Amino acid sequence: MKFFATTIHGLEDVAAAEVGQLIGVPVEVDVAKVFFDSSTEGCAVVNYAARTINKVYLMLDRGFFGRVEEIERAARNVDFTGLIGRGQSFAVRAKRSGVHDFTSLDVAAAVGRGVIESYRLATGFRLGVNLNEPDVEILAIVRENEYILGLNTTGESLHRRYYRVRYHRSGLSPTVAAAMLSIAEWRPSESLLDPFCGSGTIPIEAALKALHIHVGLRRRDLAMERLIFFDKEMLRRVRERLESEEKEPHRLEIAGLDASPKSVEASEANLKRAGLEGCVRFMLGDATRLERYVDWHVDKAVFNPPFGVRMGLSNPEEFYYKAFTAIRRAAPGCRITLIVSKPVVAQRALERAGWTAVSERSIVLGSISAHIICAEQ
Repeated sequence: MKFFATTIHGLEDVAAAEVGQLIGVPVEVDVAKVFFDSSTEGCAVVNYAARTINKVYLMLDRGFFGRVEEIERAARNVDFTGLIGRGQSFAVRAKRSGVHDFTSLDVAAAVGRGVIESYRLATGFRLGVNLNEPDVEILAIVRENEYILGLNTTGESLHRRYYRVRYHRSGLSPTVAAAMLSIAEWRPSESLLDPFCGSGTIPIEAALKALHIHVGLRRRDLAMERLIFFDKEMLRRVRERLESEEKEPHRLEIAGLDASPKSVEASEANLKRAGLEGCVRFMLGDATRLERYVDWHVDKAVFNPPFGVRMGLSNPEEFYYKAFTAIRRAAPGCRITLIVSKPVVAQRALERAGWTAVSERSIVLGSISAHIICAEQ
C-alpha cells in the first residue's frame, strides 16, 4: 500500500526521517509531504506516534492530466468498495496550485462524481455525501498538471495536540516545535531551556519526547479507527505496544521562561492537561536578564523569540542582541536553535552577541516565511 503524509513546507526531511525511524521504510520527500510504502499497521504507527506529521493519507492514485475530466476518470477507476462502507458518507476536499481554467471546487465536484460512479458501478449503491462531517474524507491535490488522490486516515490534523487548552496569541505549532527539537539534535539526556516559552509548546513537546509519550494515542477521533479497511484487533495491538514504550512522568531537565504571567499560567495549564505536572519547570522572568534565573548547566536552548510588531519593539535587533548575549552568559557552551521571521536581523544580533550560525532553513507557515537558525558560541 502506498501512503503520503503532509507536513510543513521546509520540514519534509525531518518528517521523512521520523517516518523512516518509526516504521523502518524508505521515504520519498516531496513538497510539504512525504511518500512511503507500508501496511495499514505502519500507517497506524505513524498516526499514533509521529510528532512532525499533520495528516496521513492512503494514496489512491497519482498522475498527470490535461483536463479536469481526466481527474474524474482517475477517481472513477479506483475501487472504493473496500474503502468505504455502504452506510458511510464521504466528502472530497481539493487543494490546487498553478494556473488552470477551473477552481478547487470544480476539482472536488469532479472527484466526487468519480467516487459515486465507481461505487455505483461496483455495487449498485449510491454513496451519500456529507460535506460537514463525513465518515470518509478524500483529498484531491492538483499542482500544475499533476494530481494526487488520497484518503485521509488521520482526520483532524495531528498538530492539534490533546494538551493545548491555553494558547499564546503567536504560539508555535507543536509539529514545528517537535521538528525544531530534532533539528537542534536535542537528546533527552541533555538539559533544555526555552527562554521565550509562551504557552509552553517547546518544553512540553520535549517532555513528551523524553518520556516516549505518543501524542496520537491521546486522540479519540482518529479517522482510521472508523475506516473499514483498518482491522480493529491490529489497532488494539499497536496501541498496546506503543503504550508499553511510554515512561512514567518524572522531573526532567527541561525549563521554560517567559516575561508574561499569563503565559506562564498558560504553560502550567497545558502541562497539567498533558499529564506532566512536575516534569517541566516554568518560570516568570526576563530573558534579557537570564543569569538571574538560570543556576544550572544548559546544553541546548530552543525557542521562538518575539517579533518586533508582536512586542511593539522599536528596535528588534537590539532586543535580540540583549537576549542572545544573556543566553551566552547564562549558558556557556550552549547551542541554540530559534525560529524567526527576519533572519538578517537575527543573524546580525547573533554575530554581535558572540554566536556563530551553523545552519539555517526556511519554512512556510501559512502565508508567512520563517527561518530556523542553529548557532553555537
